[in-house]
Amino acid sequence: MIDSKYLNHLKQGKNLLAFSHGSDSSALFFMLLEKNIDFDLAFINYKTRKNSDKEEQSAKKLAKRFHKKIYIKTAPKITKNFEAHARALRYEFFEKLCKNHSYDNLLLAHHLNDKLEWFLMQFSKGAGLRELLGFKDIEKRKYFTIIRPLLETPKEEISNYLKENNITYFHDESNYDEKYFRNFIRKNFANEFLKLYPNGVKKSFKYLEKDLKEENICEFKNIYITQKDESLIAKCFKKLGVLLSAKQRQEALKSDGVISHKIGIVYMQEKALIFPFVSCEKMPKEFKEIYRKAKIPKFLRAYLYTKNIDVKELMQALL
Repeated sequence: MIDSKYLNHLKQGKNLLAFSHGSDSSALFFMLLEKNIDFDLAFINYKTRKNSDKEEQSAKKLAKRFHKKIYIKTAPKITKNFEAHARALRYEFFEKLCKNHSYDNLLLAHHLNDKLEWFLMQFSKGAGLRELLGFKDIEKRKYFTIIRPLLETPKEEISNYLKENNITYFHDESNYDEKYFRNFIRKNFANEFLKLYPNGVKKSFKYLEKDLKEENICEFKNIYITQKDESLIAKCFKKLGVLLSAKQRQEALKSDGVISHKIGIVYMQEKALIFPFVSCEKMPKEFKEIYRKAKIPKFLRAYLYTKNIDVKELMQALL
């Protein structure tokens, strides 16, 4: 159920699983074991349910049984706006663990139903594409990368996996309380819709994410400007007539250079610039000095000069 695209990433890094002992994180726990992925656990006891302490003890036993480290935090009492405060507390705890113990990846058990719930919640309020899509399957943070390996998996598949493998987990009674907007959306819309149209929902999200990525490509005088992202960079090369091989993709991500002897790529202000490469043997010293002072990468200078592109305009396009 864990897609192969995540496995290399997980096997090469140090992983921390956010573990609640609910159905989703319990399923992910055993799926990771099946794939021989090393990981440790982070558990928060909110002391809000009669089974809270029982869940903590069970999580400790599970960690001991499979030789996993487990970090446990007892949350202070939250008197109002529980969901928002609990979420802030969770991520503060996870970030501290990742930073202090050098975890590369934080694994979260969000699934396709969660993604659709978020979409519908934002849709009901009025939101743009970026807000509608919400969380991603791979999301880089300052000290770690969040990975959601089950984000394309419907809840029904996770439930079937738990039953088939006789896996113990705990029910969170608050998930059925419709005073929480998310639960209202889940019960009345998201779950039933996904049971009927799981494949259509998956495809739609992929199309929307593709559209969102296209928004992150800017064209300025035939220079394509985007983030340092392999798929986005490949799209820019394609727009200029070059299909990158897997080896060339890796080469383009490493540093400034020229691919296929005709397309240049340089990095400025944490962005990638892809453009038709040109050479210029005789460039006036005054222009060389302008480009040097502006910290224009060497591979790009001849293109700016031969196309008569003002450095200030380029800087404006990078904003």
